[in-house]
Amino acid sequence: MARISEQIIEQIRSTADIIEVVSGYVQLKKRGRNYFGLCPFHGEKTASFSVSPERQIYKCFGCSVGGGVINFIMEIEGMEFVNAVKHLADQYSIELQIDETAGKSKDLITQLFDIHAQTAHTFLKNLGTEEGSKVLAHLESRGLTRDTIKKFKLGYSLKQKDALLSAFRTEGVRSDAMKQSGLFIDTKSGYMDRFRGRIMFSISNSAGKIAAFAGRVFESDDPAKYINSPETPIYNKSKILYGLHETKQIIRNSKSVIVVEGYLDFLQLYQSGIHNIVAVSGTAFTDQHALQIKRFCEKVHLAYDGDSAGKAAAIRAGYVLLRAGLSPLIVNIPDGLDPDDWVKRDGNTPFLEAVENSTKLLTFHFQNYKGDISTTSGKTAFVNDVLMEIVQIKDPVSRELQGRELSELVGVSAESIFQSLHNMLEKLKRRQNFQQNNKSPKPKTEDKKQLLENDLIRLCFAEDIAIRKFLFDEVKTEWLMTVLSQKIYEKVYIHLHSSNAPEASLIMDELKNETYRNKLAELVFDLEKLTPSLKSAEDCVRRLEQNWLNIHIQSIREELKNAESSGNDPLPLMK
Repeated sequence: MARISEQIIEQIRSTADIIEVVSGYVQLKKRGRNYFGLCPFHGEKTASFSVSPERQIYKCFGCSVGGGVINFIMEIEGMEFVNAVKHLADQYSIELQIDETAGKSKDLITQLFDIHAQTAHTFLKNLGTEEGSKVLAHLESRGLTRDTIKKFKLGYSLKQKDALLSAFRTEGVRSDAMKQSGLFIDTKSGYMDRFRGRIMFSISNSAGKIAAFAGRVFESDDPAKYINSPETPIYNKSKILYGLHETKQIIRNSKSVIVVEGYLDFLQLYQSGIHNIVAVSGTAFTDQHALQIKRFCEKVHLAYDGDSAGKAAAIRAGYVLLRAGLSPLIVNIPDGLDPDDWVKRDGNTPFLEAVENSTKLLTFHFQNYKGDISTTSGKTAFVNDVLMEIVQIKDPVSRELQGRELSELVGVSAESIFQSLHNMLEKLKRRQNFQQNNKSPKPKTEDKKQLLENDLIRLCFAEDIAIRKFLFDEVKTEWLMTVLSQKIYEKVYIHLHSSNAPEASLIMDELKNETYRNKLAELVFDLEKLTPSLKSAEDCVRRLEQNWLNIHIQSIREELKNAESSGNDPLPLMK
């Protein structure tokens, strides 16, 4: 497994300013000592995501995520620790010296990315073969230039059942990495290539690394028009948007994005000069896709196919965006056309005009509703369908605005709309309360223990070295009753006798468990509001020891009681 020296990691941690890094994904505004923005990890309208330049950590008070600069890249880019360090090293031009250790190979994630990069190169090179020349001609006939084909790494998978498999075996690629790559399938006659005789599209993550492929049928009667990579350790189709690695900066600058359905739609529009664009890669639009977009802009134009299926998909995607706190608009594509065909036929001007004149989600839904909205029952059904979507919006202001828009759209009083919405919310709340009441509540004693142990963790970060040395000398780990506190304290303990207070971001990098890391971020984020003293530390330690003694005494009493009731001699327990 790849190893990076602690000195290099520390250099990256001290060089990569968390405000600068996070600002590449979130629009931050300074408020007091800290910076705030909309959380990139969950949908919200009010900024609860805070970044501390002093402590070099982030914390969301809405969804509880937290960590240091390396943790942020791991979370936002879906990377393992080593790859997140590499990412930051590239960003800040820090030279890495990676020790692969003699006799040991690269870690699995690195191997998988290497395999996909090499596979994309092979598929592109296959376009130069006699078999692939037809595919190249076909792509060019669809209006794609060779520069576009090369830039986005399109290609061709040969019809031979084991062309890719044989190449990797010859090169000695590890079999476990090949199995987990998703590029090969297990059959009765052995392993073979997943993609055979297909036009290939390389799918990159937002960092620009190829994580998967999509294969389109070519000159075949195979009913499966597209075959996609399965989910792997480096690919989650619900989180990746096609082309985002190339367009994210343009999207941020333009403050809007155009979302299309297909790879060819994306490529045709990009080639025509429209660059604030992404495509969903072979899946329905998800909450995770919405959060990916929210990192860069709030206005989203959905440019799906002009048929009934495309319109229905655009409406569904619109409500997903609405729940995430984004502003969805739907582009009116001519019936029977998709963006690819339209731009290829008429150029990008009519398309851009359609984008400029996009329709609001509720209006588009109303105009394309399948029921008969000219009747009372049809209009009622439409209102109820929309309310079922609006009720899922967490932000009350956004809910009210959508309710008022619905009222004006259908000609029903706002009072009636809000009464129906209120009834739905109350029903939802009762259901949630019922589910909550049927959960086993945590005993209050455990809450009290945790609160006391929280105080101990905070005291560990005191600037006064006398406090930290006292804790180092006096606290015993067995006094901590919760696993969460034990795990955090184990990482902080070794830093207590240092001349400087422990760095929160350093401890967070060492905490591999997300729950522990988030808890630590919560505890230390506002330390400047506390005034720790040696007396408070002594009181905390005394109470921790007393709690432990009480529990220990109670345990002995229970054992004595059990021994007496079973007729055993209790004397050995009392020694």
